[in-house]
Amino acid sequence: MFAHPNPYRVFFYLALLALALGLTFAVTAAGGYGERLSNGNFEEGFGANGVALNWVGFENGGNAFYHFQDDTAPAFAFNGKHSQLIQISTMPYYVVEPERYAGIYQTIAVVAGTPYTLTLHGMLRVLPTDPDMNNWAYVVQWGIDPFGGTDWGAVDWKTLPWQDTYDWQRPGPLSHFTTTFTAPTNKITLFIRVLKKFATYGRDLYVNLDGISLVGAIPTEGAAPTVEMIPPTFVYTTKPFRVRVNLSDAVGAPQVKLFDEDKLIASQTHAVGPLTKQIDFLWTPLFTGTRTLKVEVTNALGKTTTITQSVKVVPIVEFLANGDFEGGFRSDGVALKWEWFNNGGRNVIHQLYDDTWAPVVSSGKHSQLIEISTIGHGEHDPYQEADRFAGICQIVSGLTPNASYYLSAQGVLRVSEFEKVEQLDDWSYAAQWGYLIGADPACARWNDVDNWQVIPWGHTDYRESPTKMNSFSTVLFAPAETLTIYLRGWKKWAFGNREFLLNLDDVSFAGYKEPPVPTTTITPTATLTPTVTPGK
Repeated sequence: MFAHPNPYRVFFYLALLALALGLTFAVTAAGGYGERLSNGNFEEGFGANGVALNWVGFENGGNAFYHFQDDTAPAFAFNGKHSQLIQISTMPYYVVEPERYAGIYQTIAVVAGTPYTLTLHGMLRVLPTDPDMNNWAYVVQWGIDPFGGTDWGAVDWKTLPWQDTYDWQRPGPLSHFTTTFTAPTNKITLFIRVLKKFATYGRDLYVNLDGISLVGAIPTEGAAPTVEMIPPTFVYTTKPFRVRVNLSDAVGAPQVKLFDEDKLIASQTHAVGPLTKQIDFLWTPLFTGTRTLKVEVTNALGKTTTITQSVKVVPIVEFLANGDFEGGFRSDGVALKWEWFNNGGRNVIHQLYDDTWAPVVSSGKHSQLIEISTIGHGEHDPYQEADRFAGICQIVSGLTPNASYYLSAQGVLRVSEFEKVEQLDDWSYAAQWGYLIGADPACARWNDVDNWQVIPWGHTDYRESPTKMNSFSTVLFAPAETLTIYLRGWKKWAFGNREFLLNLDDVSFAGYKEPPVPTTTITPTATLTPTVTPGK
């Protein structure tokens, strides 16, 4: 009689064989074994903070700079095209502390009492002049919380035997590490950190991690996922809105889908699902009316949870009048429905025009030209003043407080051909926008605006050879029902003999408008009063 082989032992040897062949487990293997880490190869994306999706970053502060980043350099990728870069720098500091560290962690569903194989690949790099390059001043460590906790300060850290630290511009081969351990409970947290040991200033440590794998038994029991959907408010057509999904699951949920009615509009899939996840889907409504959003989450056991939410969608509404400047101009060159302003000054003129030259018009036949000119005065005229402004404004009303609105515009900045070339891209000239709460019908309060923002049109063209109309768009959450929107040109320096031209076109302020409440018309019903004749 032959004894049946121990399945955990068989799997352990299979895992070692895979490692020897340079393979990693990406999907569930037959017999209930497979990868337990989500996005351990870092090929499924990174968050805005530079930390890989489904991982959490941490650091212990102090006088050090910490940085996380998606690194696509081939030298640091064990498989695929991405690795997790972690940087610790004391370059900006002269007083520093020892034991500065940064790392990542992930909580994982496992099977208590069964073996798991942990594998890591990575590389340490420092400045070529670093005297601590290879004296174990910099290490990578790992540890677990046996109960799935997230306190990295309570971890029993183990140091990886990676002895080689390289010049940050001359990388070497990747280091490798593998070990096995027995899961103490059904949920653990794996921590990996980069440690700078000594209180040394002027140091830069770069560590790349890739191909992190934890292979072992996959849990076979668990309930359906728990799901919460937070739909957007004040929704209108043609623009994207965030639909937030929060989920948790005992074994991990690899698939999340968002539907508008029955049409799939967004999804997120992982080879191994995380135990908890917050996802912000973007939904661009195409139809008005009451729409039903549906979220469908499936876990690793195939159990699915579906939730729905009704959302009211209204048409997007334009709040600016004559924003395309096709509705006419006054005799002073200001577009109808707009007012204008400037801050005067010595030896300077401010003028507005209806501009019909095609290269400075984005649609139709007209754009609003704003001119600030010191031509006729010497470049170093002592009467010149810095910060000369001229602009336009318009009131927008009927807004819904806290609803989102898109301010957008097309435009181009120009100067006369005799301007010095080096001045064209140094932000000597700029366009800005801002707003005030309430109505300012004559632009008289423009100087009270304290939220001016530069429109990022960094290039200035020559007057007679504009290259293109530039685009701009930003989102504003209305603080009140009525705002005054301002746009202006800004000549920064006190130079004479200058001509600054700002063309604006297709200016828009569009967004949510509460639909009118339908009124019910009551038609009076005639009442017949019987006539009674005496004696009858």
